[in-house]
Amino acid sequence: MDSIEVKDELNALKDRMSALEQEQHKIDIQLVSIKSDLFYLRAGQDSLNNNLSKFLWILGGGFLASIVSWVLRGGLS
Repeated sequence: MDSIEVKDELNALKDRMSALEQEQHKIDIQLVSIKSDLFYLRAGQDSLNNNLSKFLWILGGGFLASIVSWVLRGGLS
């Protein structure tokens, strides 16, 4: 290989490296966006779980109150 071929190969490698760096930058930006979205999804899921838990406690308390009320009205006698 003479020096011209080496320079051409080196320029081709530089172009390829530049394209790969640009692609990596795009991937990094997408990763940050995905992580941000994941954070908000987790926060929403936690809020939904907390609200569902409260609802189930209220529902269970209602059933328990109705059973106690039925027993106090003489439901077992």
